[in-house]
Amino acid sequence: MGTPVDSSGAVAEAAWRGLAERLGALPERLDAAGFPDDPSARAAAVRHLGRHVALALEAELDHADPRHPTLHRYEQPWSQWGAPNPDNVYERCAIDPAATYVLRGRTAGVHEALFSLVEGDMHLGEVGVFAEVALSELDAGAAGDLELVIGPEGTPGAHLVTDQGARMLLVRQYLYDWATDPVASLSIERVDTAGIPAGPPTPDAVAAALDRAARWVEESITYWAAYAGASRDLLEHNTFTAPNTPPGGAPSIAYGGGCWELAPGQAMVIEHELPEARYWNWSVHHLHTFDSGAFHERSTSVNGAQAHVDGDGRVRIVVAAEDPGTPNWLDTEGQAFGMAVYRYVGAVTKPHPAARVVSLGEVAGVLPDDHPVTTPARRRELLAARRVAAQRRWS
Repeated sequence: MGTPVDSSGAVAEAAWRGLAERLGALPERLDAAGFPDDPSARAAAVRHLGRHVALALEAELDHADPRHPTLHRYEQPWSQWGAPNPDNVYERCAIDPAATYVLRGRTAGVHEALFSLVEGDMHLGEVGVFAEVALSELDAGAAGDLELVIGPEGTPGAHLVTDQGARMLLVRQYLYDWATDPVASLSIERVDTAGIPAGPPTPDAVAAALDRAARWVEESITYWAAYAGASRDLLEHNTFTAPNTPPGGAPSIAYGGGCWELAPGQAMVIEHELPEARYWNWSVHHLHTFDSGAFHERSTSVNGAQAHVDGDGRVRIVVAAEDPGTPNWLDTEGQAFGMAVYRYVGAVTKPHPAARVVSLGEVAGVLPDDHPVTTPARRRELLAARRVAAQRRWS
């Protein structure tokens, strides 16, 4: 006689089987969302699915309990969605808006960080941003010892006051100089459960986590492909929108962007005044996946600490599939269509960029005479240094 099946345990097992079925149907979502079907593009798309699944399972199974919060890294080169900023170290954790939390860390030398209370993820229709504070607005002392209190109205010393819709703490650390800027190690605890272990998971909790993970992946694949597609179809190509803050964005960040459309041998030259801002950058975003490319090893972004500024006080950036031999190159990774986005954080001035399309051979002629040349050997050195510097974040 076999061992009787435990009906409670079967709930989790049934959820696992359901997850497998839903994951097996994901390639159909790629087709419905218009992902390219050539072998190389489809391989990248399937890898994108796998990365999403890994991230969602880790987040929902191990980092979704607001009673015992743990900070969770995401938006790394292998866990991207929603056009992340390559200069950010992203962390987040689940919170209960009725509870009190304390975030601690040593932040000496960190260029900037934003701490935000949010509803959730845009692709789930959760766009609320309820409170935000910048590291530069806090007094962390000479040693950078940060203690940030999060809680409902009336919580003594609260730096972030929760709203009933807030379900997540989001941390963005900004690395301006990838090679030298420190990455703060942060910890968080909930005051009324500190020191109390979480205990083993229940079948219902595991089943709910698997369902949330599957939905997260399903909606992300569909939503971000449509979001990027709408930008491609609605924006005039090779031009850029004025800076603004979209729904779900951080209030202190002004964004702008546009779509490039380049034939082989063409480049887009972007030009704007140097912004007066705490931080600014440019990055490329791919259609369909809406990621930021292989930013850990390719020149898919440039920020205010990395960029060359010409003698006339203007920034000139070249978007191209081939190396244009200029310092401020945004690598399209061979994509004829894509998005380029800029961000200004804590900005006093917010210049509106202009752009024009030229042939690669004409690039040098539209740049100032004193604009430097980046040789192939120098580019290789820069990319090698970029890759080493990027690894500092997760080593």
